[in-house]
Amino acid sequence: MLSFLGVYSNVVNELILINERNKSMALIGNQTFALSKWWASKTIQLVKTDRNIFSKSKMREIRKALIAGDNVIKGIHGWMQAAQLLGRVKTGEYELTNFGRVLSDNDPKLEKSASWWAIHLAVCFSERGEPYHQFFIALDVLTKDWIQWKILMVRVDSSIEDAAKGSLTPNLEGVRKMFEKDNPLAELGLIETRKIRDEGLLIRLGSPKITDEIIVHALAMIRFHHYKSRSTVDFSELSKDGLGHFLCCSSEQLRQHLRRMNQSHNWKRYFSFNEAVNIDSIAFEEDCAPGKTLLLLLQQGEDTWL
Repeated sequence: MLSFLGVYSNVVNELILINERNKSMALIGNQTFALSKWWASKTIQLVKTDRNIFSKSKMREIRKALIAGDNVIKGIHGWMQAAQLLGRVKTGEYELTNFGRVLSDNDPKLEKSASWWAIHLAVCFSERGEPYHQFFIALDVLTKDWIQWKILMVRVDSSIEDAAKGSLTPNLEGVRKMFEKDNPLAELGLIETRKIRDEGLLIRLGSPKITDEIIVHALAMIRFHHYKSRSTVDFSELSKDGLGHFLCCSSEQLRQHLRRMNQSHNWKRYFSFNEAVNIDSIAFEEDCAPGKTLLLLLQQGEDTWL
C-alpha cells in the first residue's frame, strides 16, 4: 500500500544516478543478449541471498542457476546494472538497489507491465544506459517514420563517444532484441520492427498505451536526473532532454497529456502545468519524487501489455 512509502524513503538515493550529458556514458555491456522476465527476477533472488554470486568463484553456480553460458551471464549482468537494479559494493560483490528491492517486493516475478515501464525509464536515465538512450533519441517521434536499421546504427554511432564505438554494435543489437519476439519490452509496444526484402530491417517508435502513472513517474525521473535543484522547467526542456522519445509520444501529445492531468485533482501533489503565451512550464511539487511515483506506478498502474 502507498502508506508504506516510508519503508522506501531511501529509494531516491540509490535509484537516481544523476547524469551530466556532457560526460561519456558507459555502455550497457549486454553481449548482444536481451533480458527476459525470468532472468531478471531470478537474478534478483540470487543476489538477495548471495552478494558474491557474480564473482569468478561463483561462475559455475550462477551458470547453473540461470541456465546460461558465460556471455549470456555477462549480458544479464550488464542489463541488471544498466537498469539500476544492482549496485556494486566492491569487486565481484553486488547488492540490490532499493529500486531492485521495491520491484521485487511488489512484483517478485516481474510480470506487471508497470515493472517494465519502470525498468525502461531506469535504463533511459542510467549512467550505463548507452546506446539505449540514443536508440530512442535517434528515432522520429513526430511522424514515427520507418528507418532502416543500418541508417539508425550510423545515427547512434555518431552520438557515442569514440572510446565506446568498438563495442557499440553488439550493445545496439542487444538493445534491439529487447523489443523483439516475446521479450518483455516488446510486449509494451515501445518499438516496432519489420523486414522488407529490398530494404532489410526497418524500425520505428511504437504507440504504447501511456497511463497517467507512467507519465508522472517519467516526470519524477527526469526531474531528479536533469533538474534536481530546480522547482520549475520550461516544457521545451522536457522535449530537448528526450522525455517524449522515451514515452514514444510527440511534444504536442505530451503537452496534451500534461494539460489534461493538470485539470485533475489527482496530480496536484506531483506537478502543475502552467500555460503562457509563448512559454509553457512545469512546476514540480513535493510528491514528484521517484521513490513515491515508483510505488504509485507499481501499485496503482494500469496493465498496458499489448
